Amino acid sequence: MMLGAALAGLAVTLFLGLMTWHQTRNLQSSLDTRFAGIENRLSQLSTKVEGVSARAAAPAQRGPDPNRVYTIKTDGAPFKGPRDAPITIAEFSDFQ
Repeated sequence: MMLGAALAGLAVTLFLGLMTWHQTRNLQSSLDTRFAGIENRLSQLSTKVEGVSARAAAPAQRGPDPNRVYTIKTDGAPFKGPRDAPITIAEFSDFQ
């Protein structure tokens, strides 16, 4: 009789262990799927944030580049000062 009770206890323990193992596997699979979705969403958000910060970091260039030296023709244009000055400042206006 003791042997039967011990075997029944062992069977119940094995059954509960297998059920727990099966549920743990299902839960792990579900978590893996959810984590993959979270990683995908984080990647998308990171791409969007980088795009926004790149647009904010580079303001739109309007007008001539202040870091560039432009060569313009001043032949025949009115001027003040000596013709062979080391620096020439040219002003352009459009009164329309």
